[in-house]
Amino acid sequence: MDPGYNENVVDYLSLGNMPGLEWKLLRYKCRELRLEGIYHRHRLLISVALATQVIIIVEILMLIHVILLFSVVKDIDLITVLPYFAVMLLTPPILMISREPNAENYDCIAILASCLMALLLTLMDLILPICYFTSYSLVPSYDHVVIIMVYLLFPISYLENGRVYLLGLAVSLVNFSYMIWMEYKTSDDKVWELTIYAMYILFLNLICLFFKGFREYYIRRGVLSRYQLVYQNMVFQMAMKKEKALLDSIMPLALAQSLQDAIASHIEEDPNGLIPFSKTRRLFVEPHSEVSILEADMVNFTHLTTTMEVPELVSILHELFVNFDMAANRNRATRIKFLGDSYTCVTGIPSYFPSHANACVNQALDMIDVSREVSKRRNRKIELRIGVHSGEILAGIIGHTKWQFDIWSKDVNIAIHLEMSGLPNLVHISSRTLSLLDNHYVCEEGTETAKEDPLLQRDNISTYLIRSRLPDFEEPDDFEDDNISLDNYRLSFRDEDYEDIQVKAQREMILEVEHMPVNRVQSCQFRPKDGKSKESISEEYRFNLESYYLFTTFRNWRTEWSFNNRPDLLMKYSLVMAVLAGITIMSMDLLEHIDDFDYTIQFCLFLVMLLALVVAAYKKLWLRGRRLTPLTQPSFFLSRWLVRLSDLIEQSIFVRVPLAIAVLFILYGMSSEAVFSCDVARLELEIIDSELYKFTPKMLCFLPWAVTYAVIIVLSLLLVTLGIPLVIKLVAGLVILASHVITVHAHYGFAFERSETTNVGLGSSLAHTWYLVAFYIVVVVREGYLNYIQKASYFMGMCFEKKHELTKVKTRSIKIIMANILPSHVAEVFKTRRRSDQLYYENFSHVAVMFASIVNYQADRYGLRALHETICYFDDLLMNYQTRYKIEKIKVMGWTYLVACGLDVDHYTDLSISVPFSSNRETENTLKSASVRFAPIDEEDDDEISTPWQCSLPSLNQIDNTVLVMTEFALNLLRVMQEIRSKGVLFEQDTILTGSLKIGIAHGPVMAGVVGLSKPHYDIWGHTVNMASRMSSTGVLDGIHVTQSTSNILQDLNIRCNYRGHTFVKGVGEVPTYLVDLDQNLQFQNHRHSDDLKSKSSLISLEWRDEKEAKKDNY
Repeated sequence: MDPGYNENVVDYLSLGNMPGLEWKLLRYKCRELRLEGIYHRHRLLISVALATQVIIIVEILMLIHVILLFSVVKDIDLITVLPYFAVMLLTPPILMISREPNAENYDCIAILASCLMALLLTLMDLILPICYFTSYSLVPSYDHVVIIMVYLLFPISYLENGRVYLLGLAVSLVNFSYMIWMEYKTSDDKVWELTIYAMYILFLNLICLFFKGFREYYIRRGVLSRYQLVYQNMVFQMAMKKEKALLDSIMPLALAQSLQDAIASHIEEDPNGLIPFSKTRRLFVEPHSEVSILEADMVNFTHLTTTMEVPELVSILHELFVNFDMAANRNRATRIKFLGDSYTCVTGIPSYFPSHANACVNQALDMIDVSREVSKRRNRKIELRIGVHSGEILAGIIGHTKWQFDIWSKDVNIAIHLEMSGLPNLVHISSRTLSLLDNHYVCEEGTETAKEDPLLQRDNISTYLIRSRLPDFEEPDDFEDDNISLDNYRLSFRDEDYEDIQVKAQREMILEVEHMPVNRVQSCQFRPKDGKSKESISEEYRFNLESYYLFTTFRNWRTEWSFNNRPDLLMKYSLVMAVLAGITIMSMDLLEHIDDFDYTIQFCLFLVMLLALVVAAYKKLWLRGRRLTPLTQPSFFLSRWLVRLSDLIEQSIFVRVPLAIAVLFILYGMSSEAVFSCDVARLELEIIDSELYKFTPKMLCFLPWAVTYAVIIVLSLLLVTLGIPLVIKLVAGLVILASHVITVHAHYGFAFERSETTNVGLGSSLAHTWYLVAFYIVVVVREGYLNYIQKASYFMGMCFEKKHELTKVKTRSIKIIMANILPSHVAEVFKTRRRSDQLYYENFSHVAVMFASIVNYQADRYGLRALHETICYFDDLLMNYQTRYKIEKIKVMGWTYLVACGLDVDHYTDLSISVPFSSNRETENTLKSASVRFAPIDEEDDDEISTPWQCSLPSLNQIDNTVLVMTEFALNLLRVMQEIRSKGVLFEQDTILTGSLKIGIAHGPVMAGVVGLSKPHYDIWGHTVNMASRMSSTGVLDGIHVTQSTSNILQDLNIRCNYRGHTFVKGVGEVPTYLVDLDQNLQFQNHRHSDDLKSKSSLISLEWRDEKEAKKDNY
């Protein structure tokens, strides 16, 4: 698996655009991620936490009920309150047995506790009317509360196979049987009232069963969100670890730390990135006074480049450099760089050790042995010339983009000259190095070429050749164990990071689920006693500090708004239940025989709700069998608008909240419409007659308990309307409750007072009121708890994001450094691939390559600072070529600047290191002839490597553009260098040695990639690169030297090129070359002299060409 940091395991925004029920989609996702066990564990912990909620609710209800009875009922019989005291005493011990989630038979315990609680509450409500107050017609006080608690709060409701509906139906059946018994006892024919009660009880069961889907959605969403945080944190930490390890493999720790500190300081001073880090000209180098330097070069490499396919040649280099790197690790050598076929390493850095000279010579001899083995295996003549010198160096980076760790000093130049004047397969060392060696080497006098070398003679350096070690050679004591192989030589992040991150995240979730919030007053008794639990408790403590206790409202209003403004994908299902409630209320009113006019009004209100449901659910209905994407939008305009409206209801709180409130009040109007339209005078007359003539009033307008039941149905919708802020929801419920209480007591008290009551001696109006208030208390506690869980989960996510952002700021310096060393796609490959010995390469069919060498200067006089400043000026210019056909800086070789145009790769972009550029790149101009490949160096795969390199032929327009852009960049480099000279910025004026450029350009196919085992550096190879290098080395001061094919393209673009003659190119022979014609003002000269072109500037830009092509297209 190759995890990406931005991977979202569940996208809640796209969830609403998929067919199927949302909670089922999350169920499939949990199963896919193997989180079912975590989900069931979290449900179990919630059920344990809810035991406390149930105890609180029951104790509050019983306490208020007892106080109410003692306050209102005169001469109360103590047996009346005895059941409520019994419930208060028995509830805690019954529920406490279900508070141990790790019990072996927890399911049985939870079912037993739930059944006992349901039995206790039901008996409390019915035992006295059945056994004691048999002469009274009493209706149940808590039938609705018990049903809600069975489905939503009791432990059985959270069991996978608890079959909670059986317990809910059992409680409902018992209450319905009691109502039948009561009506039978009074000998009244109240079939319609019993039917209404049955419909009411049935609706409560249905809405609670429907709420199970809502609950599953939010619990699974919480689990998946937590998994997402764990997953992203692992990916992020792994990415940071890999980047740090890759950075440590590229440059010494001290230098890397110095760079990170400087960049971190810059980020702290300019957090918004308004000032690019590239504007700081700080030179990051460190001196090393006692080291040994090794310079190696392949003999006759140019001949190999002309006789071998590029992939085969690069694979040979890779195999050599991989083994060189292994030897370097064994000999405590630090590989600095490789340039084509050359290899540079140093011993004695980053930390000094006395035997650095021995280590360096041993490295050289090991490299010779490696080259012989590869030469024999590949059947190619591969020989090395190696020079070793001991002295001091400056090590670090120059420029401010695409850094490469390098070394500079006079002693480095000496090592280079020792290599150039050496012999194949021998180690050419200086007298300084010899003086530091022990007597374990076969040594002889140096070469004649060295005696004639001006640099070596100027410094009076004697040279020697080492052929081999003596037979009695032993490793010095301070050498590391050389028992190392390719299998155990890996970057430091490779040992454990490639275990499947999903498996690691799933294992972490086993512990993490124990820390997920399940209650405001959480018990941690079943949590592991480790640092994790402390961290979790700290998060919960912080959340409690950041929110008000009442309604769990965030103290920061922006956070509260952000939470409430989240989409509600379940709004359409809430409207489904609202429509079902409307149908139930209409059916109940139909049984009450209300007037036709009143029923017509109810039906019209119902149609309004039904229309809202159709609009809200239209997108989900349209999605049946398909998935909503920009390409699958409905074609019919009305359907398209309905989909947009449906999406708007889910996404916008300004649409969702008014719609939900309107539906609630419409339903309340439907439930009380019969009361409001009742003929009060006629109803009062009916009641007076009943009092006079001793008969039961028929309640011609409405049935009081039927109206109260209908209001309960409306209030129950608060449980499934989850997309509304808690305060607004509770206020709406309170308004509905208060309206009905006022109706009961103020306007129609005479009717409600003559209905059945719930307790002997308690007025019927108060019975209706308490029946509503008790239900509202349950709703308030339940919704407050759900609101807490959701906000706590949201807050944990915010904490993670803040922690993540802080970590990103701290580690941004590593990203900036990495962005300036490797292209981002290459860095990702080196962080994720499993085989670090694999050759990474890409083929590009057409690339313009430029070498720009700074010559005519005194390096010893002007020093490294001048080179750094010059390269920084070049890098500043390069930033202007990062849009279309961008130019990539490959490397700096001494005083030579290498860039390429046409390597169409996506590089990491960071505004702190580069100027912003347009993202409108034309991807259709991609000219990779082959996909990114890994080529193994194993012998059995050689056939695959040696297959002919085939490139697709690019269009002429692409060739023209890359050559033109590179030539313009070369011209601007000359202008930059001219400005440096004219202002005396770096070099002294009025002197012959003022610094000049020799520029060479060639174009054609190249191979780009990374070779070696450590310190990866992006490089390019091929005949095109060799030709550009020769064009530079054989070029003229302040001129642009190009090949014939390049000059043909430039001349087609009306840029004059002057024939220089035949130039000898090593390995190729005599080739015709050209110089780009420039005037004194460094302007291109026209190749064709036409009247319309004379009036134009001689500098042809890519923008001018685009305008010209656009005009042609218009015609």
